[in-house]
Amino acid sequence: MALSHAKIIILSPGAVPMSNEIQEELHDLFHPRNIAVVGASPRSDPLMMNQGNNYIKGSIEQHFSGKIFPVHPRAKAVLGLTAYPRVRDIPDPLDLVIFTVPAKASLEVMKDCVRKGVKFVHLYTAGFGESGREEYVALEKELIRMARENGIRVVGPNCMGIYCPEGGLAFQPFFPNVPGPVGFFSQSGQMAGMFVMTAAAQGLRFSKVVSFGNARDLKAHDFLGYLGRDEKTQLIGSYLEGLEDGRAFLEEAKKVTRRKPLVIFKGGMTEGGARAAKSHTAAIAGSADLWRAVCRQCGIISVSSLDELVFTLSALKRLPLPKGKNVVILGGAGGGSVTMTDQAEAEGLRVPPLSERTVRELEAIVPPEGTSVKNPLDVGRKFFTEGHFHKLMELLRDDPLVDALIFMQPIALFSRFMGRAGVGMLVKLTLTAQKILEKPLILVVEKTEGFGGEQAVKEAVERYHGADLATFPDFRLAARITRYLADYQAFLMKS
Repeated sequence: MALSHAKIIILSPGAVPMSNEIQEELHDLFHPRNIAVVGASPRSDPLMMNQGNNYIKGSIEQHFSGKIFPVHPRAKAVLGLTAYPRVRDIPDPLDLVIFTVPAKASLEVMKDCVRKGVKFVHLYTAGFGESGREEYVALEKELIRMARENGIRVVGPNCMGIYCPEGGLAFQPFFPNVPGPVGFFSQSGQMAGMFVMTAAAQGLRFSKVVSFGNARDLKAHDFLGYLGRDEKTQLIGSYLEGLEDGRAFLEEAKKVTRRKPLVIFKGGMTEGGARAAKSHTAAIAGSADLWRAVCRQCGIISVSSLDELVFTLSALKRLPLPKGKNVVILGGAGGGSVTMTDQAEAEGLRVPPLSERTVRELEAIVPPEGTSVKNPLDVGRKFFTEGHFHKLMELLRDDPLVDALIFMQPIALFSRFMGRAGVGMLVKLTLTAQKILEKPLILVVEKTEGFGGEQAVKEAVERYHGADLATFPDFRLAARITRYLADYQAFLMKS
């Protein structure tokens, strides 16, 4: 049997759930009372090159409610805050200390954290195990040994750390400061930052985000388990490159995906990608076929790009799950209807004929000239101005052969030929459609290169997101994500 079709046994019946103690510990990581940043600088930093300063600025922008203590050997103040020469000199208790100093300086800082009774250490610092150099591998081991023997939990090394609007933490000062339902954990700091900004542009907001790097103490399954039980997190995304403890992670994933969707973008899926992953996070990547197989078994939605990750989470937040893979395409004409059908079916969807009743009733209201009441539907511009649109939604709602509607909206083209009023009419009709349809409404809002209309597209997308409707920039992406949602629904029905 081919590996991609095999059922891989990775779940032991005696799996131990995450303890309440660990759950409470990680709550304090995301909601510390006071923090210290070692390596912040009093120098002007217009290019934001000092990451220690970025943590301080980020937490100020997030309205951190506790005290922030910069640590610098000589400075009296950093960013208007009183600075201290060492962690042990800080008078208040500390829950979290962020290291942004060179690797060789980390051991002395850790000794101070032990003396101070710190709960959590975040090692932003790189140049440890991922370097492959023996002396730095040994240094990493000594840091982790010291932390474990003294009850300190470690995030990292080699990572961006924590972003939690509710807890007042951020590793960049320009992240949104309004919380939301999306949780995210990432082995890559760069991918964590790109995810936040790309998802924020789609109107998503975040409960907790963590970049955990080499994961020498707290690991991917710890963060997955925490987010799976976190009441503020409704959707979970992740970027991973490799798993040292794959069994523990997949056992946790199997439990989480029954309650919340888990969407993972995995790097290192090729031989070259696996080498790159090992060089920058010390990750151990595995077989792509094996990964896809265990994702199917565990109910993980496995995606292949950052865009897929973001738009899948957007769809999960804003759409009901389709009951199956039968879709109707609205807005297809001529060759476009052929190519969209090909793309939809290539992505694993079905574009079936509508029921006889639906076709009969559509023929009674759709003008016959230049239109089609088959699937894909081309009902003509006149149809949208004569009050029949709501009737169409009712027919598709009641048709047992329809699981979802993909609605093509070339807004730039509409803007060119119908003007601002025409676009406004289309948006207004669409905003009422979801309430009537009661099935997933997938909006493909294309820019249509060469027609201008960028502002019209931007305004339409903002109005749709404001009404909690999902939008997609192209048809193929929309079709693929619709299939992801249908697959997840099938997993839930079997669970």
